[in-house]
Amino acid sequence: MGTRRHKKRTHVVQTEEEFNKVPRSMVIHLGTALHNHTITQLVRDVRNMMQPHTTINLRERKANKVKDFVSVAGSLGVSMLMIFSQNDKTGGIHLRFAKMGHGPTISFKVLEYSLCKDVTKTLHNPKSLSKGSVEFQSPPLLVLNGFTNPKEAESYEKLVITMFQNLFPPISPQNTKVGTIKRVLLINKDKQSGRIDVRHYMIDTKLIDVSKNVRKLVGMKKRRNGRIPNLSRVEDVSEIILDPLAAAGGFTSDSEVETDAVVEVREEMEENATKQKKIGVKKVEIDTEKDENEGEGEVRRKRAVKLTEIGPRLKLELVKIEEGVCDGKVMYHSYIKKSEEEEERMEEEHVAKRRKREQRKKEQRENIQKKRKVKIKDDVDEEGQDEKEIEKEHDQIDIESQEDIEDIENGSNDDKLFDE
Repeated sequence: MGTRRHKKRTHVVQTEEEFNKVPRSMVIHLGTALHNHTITQLVRDVRNMMQPHTTINLRERKANKVKDFVSVAGSLGVSMLMIFSQNDKTGGIHLRFAKMGHGPTISFKVLEYSLCKDVTKTLHNPKSLSKGSVEFQSPPLLVLNGFTNPKEAESYEKLVITMFQNLFPPISPQNTKVGTIKRVLLINKDKQSGRIDVRHYMIDTKLIDVSKNVRKLVGMKKRRNGRIPNLSRVEDVSEIILDPLAAAGGFTSDSEVETDAVVEVREEMEENATKQKKIGVKKVEIDTEKDENEGEGEVRRKRAVKLTEIGPRLKLELVKIEEGVCDGKVMYHSYIKKSEEEEERMEEEHVAKRRKREQRKKEQRENIQKKRKVKIKDDVDEEGQDEKEIEKEHDQIDIESQEDIEDIENGSNDDKLFDE
């Protein structure tokens, strides 16, 4: 008997342009934070929160520096680097968001945090999720609350808003299906203190236009045992359909559904003829009120929406914003205010530092060219080969040497970046 044929080669291949448009993040922790097991677990929870477009299985080493990850970010398509670090003296935890390329880098102080396991202990009906769960196969819905309108906000707050918006791909109401949104990332700013709270929720929806008992009967085949519910206490069929106690959608007593949590969702009707023939179900016409913009194969269903927090929790305070990737001029600082003279002096120092770096690179290139000419001349005198052939060999060596110089300038340490 032949094996069952599986569907192959039906997925649309993603183009390079579409691949580059999707924001990707890398969450790391360096320095003293590597020895703190609690921060290590916090980094894992944040990686789960940033799924699916993040490096979930990344492992750091003690020898790694920020520049090591910056040099690798381009090849991996990473657009945002999230760095957790801990102060050696005070023990305070900081979180930096660095935009790959030209920056900027936004630094926050982590005032409070809670791990996913701590949040789960506080819930009466917690959700057990792993990093491979279905909820993490699509990015969360980003909700910003308490922030000033970007048109009226100050320059530093505009950068913070833009940075949060670029963490995940934008959602198009016309193309995005409601069923694919499984999570919500809420970022709330307190207008008085300016502190930012980060909360991570899972979306749970249930039909409420049918009673709880009817849903049990309809979903018998989806259950493992497939048994009929206990109907010994029911005297009439009307008690199953018109049960007033089951009209709330089946939620527990500690999380009653509120009126504003009931929404109408458009759902596509299943019209698979082959599937209906196998099950033996006849096609039933459903009379529903449709809007003018509603499609022919859509039905309005009432669903109760419930948010269950899955963690982690973060309370952040903005410290500073700097140019570049963790090494540029400070554009904004919430604690330190400098005069115009001090800002001009700092600008001159940054310009001098940039010129010195460029001059050092230029000198290294000139030294390589001098050594190259001397080496070619010696090889021609000793071996008697054609000068053009020897130049080709040395050109290849020069390319490798130039790459090594750039790695040294950038602080690259690729061979120590990942564990096997």
